[in-house]
Amino acid sequence: MHMPSRIYRTPARLSLVLCMLFGVAVTIAAPVFGDHAAAVKVADHEQLIGRDLVESIDKILDTVTSRRRNQLASLAGKPCSRVAATLANLETYVLYVRAIALVSGDRLYCSSALGQVDVPLANYPLAPGSGDSIGLMGQTRYQPGVPVLVIFNRTAPGTGVLSVVEGDYLTDALAHGVRYGAHTASLLVGDTGRITASGAYVGAAAPLSAYTTRAESRKWPFAILVSSSDRFISSMHWKYRVAGLAVGLLLDGLIAALYLLTFAPRRLVLKAVQEGLRRNEFHVVYQPIIAMADRMPVGVEALLRWQHPRLGAINPASFMAAVESSEMLGPVTQFVMETAVAEMGQRPAAVPLRIAVNVAPRDLERRGFVAQMDALTAELPAGVSLVLELTERFLLSKSAHTAATFNALKAKGVKFAIDDFGTEHSNLDLLGRFPFDYVKIDRQFVTDVDKGGAELVRGIVSVARHYGLEVIAEGVETESQHAALHAVGVPFAQGYLYQRPVRAKQLAQLRDVATTF
Repeated sequence: MHMPSRIYRTPARLSLVLCMLFGVAVTIAAPVFGDHAAAVKVADHEQLIGRDLVESIDKILDTVTSRRRNQLASLAGKPCSRVAATLANLETYVLYVRAIALVSGDRLYCSSALGQVDVPLANYPLAPGSGDSIGLMGQTRYQPGVPVLVIFNRTAPGTGVLSVVEGDYLTDALAHGVRYGAHTASLLVGDTGRITASGAYVGAAAPLSAYTTRAESRKWPFAILVSSSDRFISSMHWKYRVAGLAVGLLLDGLIAALYLLTFAPRRLVLKAVQEGLRRNEFHVVYQPIIAMADRMPVGVEALLRWQHPRLGAINPASFMAAVESSEMLGPVTQFVMETAVAEMGQRPAAVPLRIAVNVAPRDLERRGFVAQMDALTAELPAGVSLVLELTERFLLSKSAHTAATFNALKAKGVKFAIDDFGTEHSNLDLLGRFPFDYVKIDRQFVTDVDKGGAELVRGIVSVARHYGLEVIAEGVETESQHAALHAVGVPFAQGYLYQRPVRAKQLAQLRDVATTF
């Protein structure tokens, strides 16, 4: 399948597109993450305020119920005429309370403020708890419009103590939360209602939608409701959006730096290759391929070399990977092809010769590659033909265009070899998918062929024969390797044992060339 745009034809361009898309995504996402972080911060801040207010109200209630508790409990049930003075005196030692009343049965009968009274306990709504009960009231009969909190301590069956806490102490505590960023804070006591930081009493039926955070007391049956002020929320969103944008820009910078660190050297290499071609710094050397039976040459492999005027000889491994993934692939391949055809085509016409040239899978997909090969093969003298060795740094795809290229070139007499068989993408699957003529065994298998690796090579030879292919071993350096390869049925080989790669003018005269290659 062909990509609709040339922008995707090289890893560098694809990486650039991906980096740009990622950078745009980061820039867009930064404010979103900033808003999320701000919302989390607001919620955490509200929880902090809520827990702080819960602790403050807990302390008020704990103080009221702990001061003179036993002494007050001992008065409950006794006649008011006998204990009224003592009750009034004890009330002065209890902080936060307006009054304390004694309860007998279901009625208040003695008050620290009023003396003897007769008020139903049912007038004081209470939220049940695990210990003492509490409740909120919007007002009392003695002070209309002034909210209070009541605490009922049942001292014994039928008796108890009721404490009335001034609402101002509660609203002072709630106002502390407002000073620290809460728009409003309220004390909610069961179904008895709530009191706000402004001192207003709100019945239990009123909606709670204005509040965004609820903090429960673990000691008493009440909760603190908190919502942040618009100013605080706005400041948090602004702060975290700016922070998110700063982080996004930092990530964009890191992405750009990573791209430059990764591909800037590659661009420099490609520019140097382009300049090298223009300045004739490249040349081609040739390594003979011999028949194992008589060591007579049957062809040559054309290899690209770069002699840099300042750096000297540059290893092809340091630049070919970049070339094969760039637009420089076409010019480099064309240079090797034209040079090899021009130099080796000058051999005596009576000497049959196959010139093997390395090409990349992307060469087969290049527009005009078949026409280029047609022009080159037309220049070859009789008995000289081309073998294209497919290097597999990048996966060879089974596309209609690739298959058509194979077929067109095969029809012109061009043969194909799969290079470095058994490594990277060069595997058994390719043998069944493409009409190769030769399999080249990688040097890593040849190195161990005389040290116990012969059976593996024998297996490769067997597979190649199954597909009707010939085998070429590369990287042969010792006589023992030659003998082992010959013994397992490898027909052709190349390596330093026979001859190192040399320039065309240094290549020994090829004679008696086998015609099976």
